Amino acid sequence: MSNKFKHELEKIEIPNELHNRAKIGVEKAKAEMSSADGHNEQCKIKKSWHIRKITYICAAIVLFFGLFIGSAFVSPVMAKMASKLPYLGQLFESEPITSEIVEELEKMDYPIMGVGVSYQGKKEIWVRIEGSQDYVDGIKEEVENSVHDILGTRNYDAYTIKVSRYEPIKNKKITEVSERDKAAQEAISEISEELKQKDVKFMHHGYGYKSPDSKEIRFTISIPDSEKRVDLIEKTYDEILASRDIGLYTVEIERVDMMKKEQEGRWSEILHIIGEELLGKKEYKITGLAFSVYPTPEIIFKSSVKSTDPEAKEYGERMEKIIEKSFQSEEMQAKVKGDEYIITIRSKDKKKLN
Repeated sequence: MSNKFKHELEKIEIPNELHNRAKIGVEKAKAEMSSADGHNEQCKIKKSWHIRKITYICAAIVLFFGLFIGSAFVSPVMAKMASKLPYLGQLFESEPITSEIVEELEKMDYPIMGVGVSYQGKKEIWVRIEGSQDYVDGIKEEVENSVHDILGTRNYDAYTIKVSRYEPIKNKKITEVSERDKAAQEAISEISEELKQKDVKFMHHGYGYKSPDSKEIRFTISIPDSEKRVDLIEKTYDEILASRDIGLYTVEIERVDMMKKEQEGRWSEILHIIGEELLGKKEYKITGLAFSVYPTPEIIFKSSVKSTDPEAKEYGERMEKIIEKSFQSEEMQAKVKGDEYIITIRSKDKKKLN
């Protein structure tokens, strides 16, 4: 980072109160992430918060003040608001929007079976209600209005709302497990116990097939990069598998860089903390985000701003400074842990704006 760039960062003010609020946000994120497992869709089902981890988030996650600042180029009023960066505090002291919707709708005695947010093509809040189709049709408008009001308290205007009847998943026909699969499952259990007795460190293991009609079973195991006894692991597999009617098989051992894994978890959490606000408001115009920690952490923000827009370059540079400044709080620094990182702002036509 150049001295000139650092100097520009120092001129961007963030209210002192935001630092305390950031701490609250970090603690909340920890609680949510402990049960999180995420993908393109976030959902709250009967008080459970399910989120799959991903490194590419197709529907925008970070940088809520970026495009806010972009609009400040032409509006003195917006420029004044941007200089204070008010939304960061709101972000850190708010619970997930799906949690709030569930809580409020349950207070109204609606039989809610699920609430979620989808980013497939458009931003949509969906609500699943238990009951007959006539019942759901009868309360649909009321529920939509209630959700609209809840979103309005946060000035979230980027979502459409979809209320529908909850339809239980019908049990699929259970395929009978073959004798070979039974042997493989038993072998996995025995291998696991054997490796534990030998104090071999491993993270997870299992088996599968390369294709539906493959005759070769593929056994896989992930081990931390600190575990050096690969030969012992291979020998354990071969001895146990040879004693069973497994047939053709391969054993694949994946060595996991634990420092990178920990780093990836931290940056995922950083995005989780600041993401929801960006998705909820049209003014931010964020359309996508990706991050990677290989070889060094990089966050890529995809905007709806075209590279041919007159202020596009200025917007990109300004946005980078705002993001950089937001990382200076003690709470965010505790997450960053001194990592060198790259912030990349991309235009709608995939050009780098900063």
